[in-house]
Amino acid sequence: MTDQHAAAGGADPDRIGKQELDRLTMAVTERFAPHLQAAEAAVREAERAVADAREALADAERQEAERNYRSDPLVFMRATVGEDLEGLARKTTPKKVRASFRYLLDRAVELAEGEVTGYRRDVAAARRERSQGVAACREAVEVAVAELDGARAMQQRVFDAERAARDGLEILREKA
Repeated sequence: MTDQHAAAGGADPDRIGKQELDRLTMAVTERFAPHLQAAEAAVREAERAVADAREALADAERQEAERNYRSDPLVFMRATVGEDLEGLARKTTPKKVRASFRYLLDRAVELAEGEVTGYRRDVAAARRERSQGVAACREAVEVAVAELDGARAMQQRVFDAERAARDGLEILREKA
């Protein structure tokens, strides 16, 4: 019956019209738009993360190069306290022993305070180095580059999915 209808000059009801093809083309565009935009945004975000990580690495390398050597005053304070203790042992009069002890006590308290402060400073510096040091920044760059590669691969797969839909639409157009 369809052949007779087509032979009689009527439109084939199974064929897709131009309006339907235009509507399907628009549907493909509309349905893929948010995914294409999301993929593009993910790539931009990953590119920004790589740039930020590289900038942080450059800063860390510059800070490390500019860092001057500092001697540890605690080494000298420890030696001084030890010498003061030996000096106290050599004192012969009670008056000199008391004066030497007061001096030793002051130096020992300063040393104890310095030890606590030095420990806290060293722990903070080690934590900072683990999170913001050159090695940590290099690792952050590697991670950011790997994430960028993943984002680009995902974006390509989204493009491929859209291309498959558009290719299917073209086949539909040819056969309609």
